[in-house]
Amino acid sequence: MAGYSAYQLDPGPLEPSVLTQQLTHRSRDIWDGNVNMILNTRRCDGKFWDLVKKYPIHPRVLEVIELLELYVVYISNRPSIDRSLITSLVEIWRPETHMFHFRTGEATITLQDVEVLYSLPVNGDPVLGDESIRTIWDWQNICQRLLGFIPRPQDFNRSSLKVTTLNAHMLEQLQLPDLATQDMINQMARCYMFWIIVGMMMADTSGNYLKLMFLPMLEDHNVVSSYS
Repeated sequence: MAGYSAYQLDPGPLEPSVLTQQLTHRSRDIWDGNVNMILNTRRCDGKFWDLVKKYPIHPRVLEVIELLELYVVYISNRPSIDRSLITSLVEIWRPETHMFHFRTGEATITLQDVEVLYSLPVNGDPVLGDESIRTIWDWQNICQRLLGFIPRPQDFNRSSLKVTTLNAHMLEQLQLPDLATQDMINQMARCYMFWIIVGMMMADTSGNYLKLMFLPMLEDHNVVSSYS
């Protein structure tokens, strides 16, 4: 019994040369006795789903979204978040290798997984975003040209746009006129696609802002569908 009581479990890793961040890794909480800490999730797409549930997207706008191959993401509807499952996955995720370390072996998320879940093309050019340095005035011009409105200077946080600002504009444009031009339809479609890409597929932890770096990629509809 004395030998047993002296035995101590080592959370690892056994070889620290690769997994170098164990001291600050989430799994450390378990060994420190904090076993009931469930992670919170932060998303900014809640207002999007509330909007489209109450006001379905105009059929002509949906045609553009479907043509550019983002329709499947839209009809997937609001994702259900299992915080306990996410916490468990974070505890076995290793940022050093971008792998989940399961008891049965290592695994990671692949482009094929995204293709199966969302039917999105994965063989085109990567979606990297445009990181060119721009002023607020530059972003106002881009928003006017691509989205159909000019946000106020206070609606920006560097190269990000307030979620509430885009939401307010879309609420104002719900009733498209019967003779709406194709430019008006395209601008409204970009509003929805911008939110789908930045608020869902490329979401960050801000919860209140949408990164504008991906907006210029939506300018040419002939190119959008070629992205991976």
